Amino acid sequence: MIVNEKVIVKTTNKNIKYYKKYCPSAKSGDEINIDIKYLSRGSKQKILVKCDECGIEKSMSYKDYIRITKHFEKLYYCKKCKDISIKKGTQEKYGVDNVFQLNSVKEKSKETNLEKYGVEHVSQNNNIKEKIKEKLKETKFNNTILYFLEKGIEILDKNKNIYTISCEKCGKYDISSSLLYNRIKYETILCTKCNPINSYNISGLELQLQEFIKDNYSGKIIENTRNIINPYEIDIYLPELKLAFELNGVYWHNELNKSNDYHYNKSVLCKKKNIQIIHIYEDDWKYKKEIVKSRILNKLNKTPNKIYARKCEIKEINDNKLVRDFLDKNHIQGFVGSSVKLGLYYNNELVSLMTFGKTRKPLGLNDTESKFELLRFCNKLNMNVIGGASKLFKCFINNYEYDEIISYADRSWSMGELYKTLDFNFVSETKPNYYYVIDDIRHNRYNFRKDILVKEGYNANKSEHEIMLDRKIYRIYDSGSLKYNFFNNINK
Repeated sequence: MIVNEKVIVKTTNKNIKYYKKYCPSAKSGDEINIDIKYLSRGSKQKILVKCDECGIEKSMSYKDYIRITKHFEKLYYCKKCKDISIKKGTQEKYGVDNVFQLNSVKEKSKETNLEKYGVEHVSQNNNIKEKIKEKLKETKFNNTILYFLEKGIEILDKNKNIYTISCEKCGKYDISSSLLYNRIKYETILCTKCNPINSYNISGLELQLQEFIKDNYSGKIIENTRNIINPYEIDIYLPELKLAFELNGVYWHNELNKSNDYHYNKSVLCKKKNIQIIHIYEDDWKYKKEIVKSRILNKLNKTPNKIYARKCEIKEINDNKLVRDFLDKNHIQGFVGSSVKLGLYYNNELVSLMTFGKTRKPLGLNDTESKFELLRFCNKLNMNVIGGASKLFKCFINNYEYDEIISYADRSWSMGELYKTLDFNFVSETKPNYYYVIDDIRHNRYNFRKDILVKEGYNANKSEHEIMLDRKIYRIYDSGSLKYNFFNNINK
């Protein structure tokens, strides 16, 4: 059933003629509040629906709601309840969960395929395989299916954004399209049984981290100790380097299990003892492992490749695709848009990048004042460009007009060493930031603002946090940041 009676629709040049029937004063670009029953049957407008069987709420397009309910006498069932309903009906009629389990259907299918294609199953026919591959190349995400075909992985079913796939070890498993995309992109185990989502047990990942550090560090290593910042536990501590590591599971460290300032408190207590603690989150270790390993090697002074910035050529970069690719491969936070992009090139290869963006002017700031933010800095994986940050920053302050530059050090990885090198001033500590965890991956809270959730049909009388809790999507907090600034004294 549909939960909300009305929905906010944004009119466009394409739909304004239709919606003027229900709101005559509307103009293109307006947001109008209308009864859901007036939506066109093909509308992609998000609405909030509730399963008529189990009561679980979900946001979906009106178009999809119409398509699903027409098979169930206007009743809406979630995927789980729909499968149960279909299975129940099939059981009552045929005595099996799926008609394709009937020997008569199997034999008939084999006969038909042998007669038409010369094989028992169409996927065994090479000509059909090639046709399927060519067809799949036409759409972007269906390249995922193409990937499976090429790897010999069997897709059993696809329902919207959920794939049912066959695993040689575990049998069938379900996986969402977003999680599937990330697992393919970062070349990790696809199966959600072999590699569980929110398995509530990250000891295996901690062992991987411990082994990596042991393979690259010969000094004393203390594991799982509460003697450093009691009562808190530290997973790995290297006393000779005054360096600690934490592997934070996205389930055990979410708001249900840890306080909002848990990671912050650990960082503060370690700082008081002149210890740097590195917070590695489960999804980063799973999906950005090479970036994490490169940063750990840097902390251990074991970076394998070193070059001097004086041997590099500095260039301003206008190719956004190049910048996106470099940041996604080499920076733990990935790409962010910027207005100034400066790179160091060694033998015509980009080895170091620093980006800046203009900040929006807050109320009271003089229009003549120019304020920038240093957004990203990173070197190529497993490479230390000695003096690279200083050379890039010096290029910016010598060639661009600015009054102030601000930047933030992520306390999960930094104690602000870079900013001290660049002569920034420490301003303040920021409170811990939060993310929402979906399919064992942290997502930026910006994508779950209340205005977006309300447009998708969720209760406008509830806060963003209350809506997400109702959806059983929980927050996880980081360690906060350190804010720094740099002034142009010439303009003062």
